Amino acid sequence: MNNLKIDFIEISSQSELIKLLPEWKKLNNTCPNYNLFKEPQWIFSWISTFWQNNWHLKVLTARYNDELIAIAPFYYQQYNSILSMKIFYPLGQGEAEAQEISTEYTEVLINEKFQEHLLPKIQQWVLNLKADQLHWRALLHDSPTRNILINYKQTKSNEATRYIVDCSNWTFGDLSKNMRSRYRRGLNQLEKSNAKIDWVEQSDCDHYWQLMKDLHQKRWQGKNKKGAFCSNEFNKFHAKFREKSPENVAMSAVWVNDTPIAIHYYFSDATTLYFYQSGWNETEYSHLSPGLILHLWTIENSNKQYYDFMMGKKQDSYKAKFATLQQPMYNIKIVFSPIKLFIHRVLKKIRLSTFTPN
Repeated sequence: MNNLKIDFIEISSQSELIKLLPEWKKLNNTCPNYNLFKEPQWIFSWISTFWQNNWHLKVLTARYNDELIAIAPFYYQQYNSILSMKIFYPLGQGEAEAQEISTEYTEVLINEKFQEHLLPKIQQWVLNLKADQLHWRALLHDSPTRNILINYKQTKSNEATRYIVDCSNWTFGDLSKNMRSRYRRGLNQLEKSNAKIDWVEQSDCDHYWQLMKDLHQKRWQGKNKKGAFCSNEFNKFHAKFREKSPENVAMSAVWVNDTPIAIHYYFSDATTLYFYQSGWNETEYSHLSPGLILHLWTIENSNKQYYDFMMGKKQDSYKAKFATLQQPMYNIKIVFSPIKLFIHRVLKKIRLSTFTPN
């Protein structure tokens, strides 16, 4: 492997990146731990929605015999003031918090046959980026990207947990006695209320997104929180993704007298249903636990092997109550220039303290 002639090429324009789409898709399909969020259609939907003028592509590709064998999908946000800052992220992350779509499981994609050879080379490339900071969230424990980033002396890593159900090995008997009781009691009460639980028709997903949004926002605004749907960009991203990739979206719902009282929104790929968002009528139906019931119904009725609750708190997450497998995840932050960062923060505070609005 040491004598392999591998060509490394940096990409800095979106037009060049788009040309890679078929090869990128092929590489993702052949890499271990395939998932939807590494797919180029997800990344390009994100770029077309969130891209800013001060953001710059910095993507590294590796080729062997003209075949794409690796892609490191980085970009950086450039902040120019008295002291400029370059903050690097993976494509799919780094949008403003209020707009955040929470892309998880993103990776530096590497053909497994070349992984041992390429990991140290990509690690050195990252070190040479002249970055001030690097942020990468929601990495799995066995992630090649984590192996690249974890060994820098400046790396700080916060642990979280992935909660996932293996539906092929899951039964209601795996639940606690209390959870089984709540489920049976809720189903009985729903039956008396002329309720129905089912999948939402694909053609109705846009309509049910709006219904779910209304339920979600009403519940969270009642707690004096903004709610996940407050951003136009957030809603625009998901509308665009549903339009271009309807096969990767699913929804289930609970209806009472033909009115939805709980709606779940999922992303879907060949093996996994990813629970993403929800809305439910807390005011009138909290006693029925419709969200809990809809999770359990969907787990039982999904044709996918896995039901993925995605990243949650390391401990005390409600997601643990569903007899989930729990895997460590990591949010990584690297500060390559701590003194520069300190000065930048001081200057920012001074600027804000002296700012006088018109």
